[in-house]
Amino acid sequence: MRKIKYILLSIILIFFILNIDIVINSTKEASILFFDKVFIVTVPFIILSDILIYYDYHIFLKNTIGKCFSKIFKIDPNTSIVFILSILTSMPTNSIIVKDLIDKKIIDINTANKIMCFTYFPSIPFVIGTIGVSLYKSLKIGLILYLFCLINNILIGLYLRKDKTNIISNNYIINSNKDDLFNTINDSIIKCINTSFMILGNLIIFTTIIGILNKYLSNNIMIGFTSILEITNASVRISEANIDIFYKLILTIFILNFGSLSILFQSFSILSKYNINKKRILLIKLVFSTFSFIILNILYFIIQ
Repeated sequence: MRKIKYILLSIILIFFILNIDIVINSTKEASILFFDKVFIVTVPFIILSDILIYYDYHIFLKNTIGKCFSKIFKIDPNTSIVFILSILTSMPTNSIIVKDLIDKKIIDINTANKIMCFTYFPSIPFVIGTIGVSLYKSLKIGLILYLFCLINNILIGLYLRKDKTNIISNNYIINSNKDDLFNTINDSIIKCINTSFMILGNLIIFTTIIGILNKYLSNNIMIGFTSILEITNASVRISEANIDIFYKLILTIFILNFGSLSILFQSFSILSKYNINKKRILLIKLVFSTFSFIILNILYFIIQ
């Protein structure tokens, strides 16, 4: 087993050396994408979410919509802040907020594993603006695509109702002796920078892999690979494919629901020091994405 691992690593090293130009261009492309699209959107919300949790905003949500959230999904009401902020921002914000909640002992690992499964939401501007308006010239398509992402996460949450989790929020005491706002913001910025560069590193790796594969594989095969590896590239390739628009939308719904390995690995990196059930998260995401793909194909066949 160890020999196989070293052989695979050697092959990867050789491919990187032989395609150094692609590696450099992919790093540049990923960095531009990150600072132009990801960084400017996620950073304010990463800092904001950290400040909100520090000043116990999750307690306010727990005592309001958190009660309803808890009854629907049978989960700690404190996790409602993860669901709401993940909708307003995008992946992998859920892992950042979950990490803060675990660090402050507001939720346990079992609860974290559960909430992580159904809070992977793509960016609203990306789905509605980039995919809907820019790629398909339709605001309606963008809204429909995001609605399917929302429904998919809700269905996963309902399926996981059977999972028992501990509710430890009742033992949480609000600390009135908080640091001043300046120190809080400063600490949040430092956390944000560390998290942001972790996201950037993962984005560079997957962009490079896609760039190298693109050199050796056909476009049709690359659509399959990019659908699993990275959302943005896959969405563009699907929109340009010579297939019926309905199949384009079904494939796009699949990749948006799955979230891509790039996003999932970013989340796992952020939560690397905790015992997060990565295999289960991957399996649940894949199963429900495939399920929605099959159901939509059946509906299209019936309509036709």
